Amino acid sequence: MAEEPQRIKYGTGREALIEAAVRVVARHGLHGMTFRKVAQEAGVNNSLVAHHFGSLSSLASAALEWSASTALNDSHLAGFLDSAEDYRSALWSTLSEERDLHVYQFEMILEASRDEAIRDHIMAMYDQYTSEVSRSMFGDSANDEDNALARAVFAALDGLVLQFVSGAIGREQVDSSVAALWNLAALATASRSASQ
Repeated sequence: MAEEPQRIKYGTGREALIEAAVRVVARHGLHGMTFRKVAQEAGVNNSLVAHHFGSLSSLASAALEWSASTALNDSHLAGFLDSAEDYRSALWSTLSEERDLHVYQFEMILEASRDEAIRDHIMAMYDQYTSEVSRSMFGDSANDEDNALARAVFAALDGLVLQFVSGAIGREQVDSSVAALWNLAALATASRSASQ
């Protein structure tokens, strides 16, 4: 028997609709998202979705912004280099509790190859993620080379998340790969400090 969608409370409608959109896209893909499916997932009339967002494109953009902000907070990228164990724990927590959020982002990343308006949001999202890793590794004194390294570290993390949500790897591979990446990042950071 299908689980009954939870009714949203007054005053929480917009965010509840965004979260419902993320879940719908995670299950049906971006092109499977309709006002009707989002409304059904949120337990509301589909006119409420149109009222809040006006178009599916606006809803998708709002959900991308929300998902990036939520993932950024949950993954603790700003503390990436503080503690390998703490970072692995935070990453695992977001992967196990917010899988749909990550699937949604990857759906939007793929759509960005076809839609320039989405591409701008994706570029901003990746810049945000990379900046957090860069700050963790180099503080506020990062130069262009440091930022390139931070982008490479985040790209590796992003790839691990993609492999996990697709089912290609499990927790053991995520943990061991993050530990190895953390060690490489720590070495690179120490090497940079020693050369200054």
